[in-house]
Amino acid sequence: MKYFAVLLFLIGATAPLRAQTKSSPDVAADKKAVEAAVQTLFDSMRASDTTRARSVMAPNLRIIILSKNPEGVTATRETSGKQFLGMLASRPAQTLDERSWNGQVQLDGDLASYWCEYAFFNAEKFSHCGVDVFQLYRSPQGWKIVNLAYTMRRENCNLKAIPPK
Repeated sequence: MKYFAVLLFLIGATAPLRAQTKSSPDVAADKKAVEAAVQTLFDSMRASDTTRARSVMAPNLRIIILSKNPEGVTATRETSGKQFLGMLASRPAQTLDERSWNGQVQLDGDLASYWCEYAFFNAEKFSHCGVDVFQLYRSPQGWKIVNLAYTMRRENCNLKAIPPK
């Protein structure tokens, strides 16, 4: 009876460890999938492809833009995924080009964030730079962008760091 009690204790004590090991996702694969979702959004912008953009967007995507107003005070604007898709559909392909570097992924289960520096070009002309911060969640169809916040500035842009097209 004593051995049976010890055996039950060991099974009960190690069950959470086995469950955690079985359900733990492959972190490296998740990081690559998060990066791929963000890159898909950038590629869809370049191609003005709303179908491709929608494939990595949550239906309730929210976009927050932070920039300085003429008085130098940080102002915020908010737009929806639907508005973003409308803007994208109105642009000819190869007009919008967002290039990113120094991307960093953070994961916690089905939640991810992706932070990167970026430079934005409109019709091949430099427009602005800043930082993008994406929040994504794991859906049955893959990683979806649910929130995007980014800064916009024209000063203090490290133009030498911008990756080639």
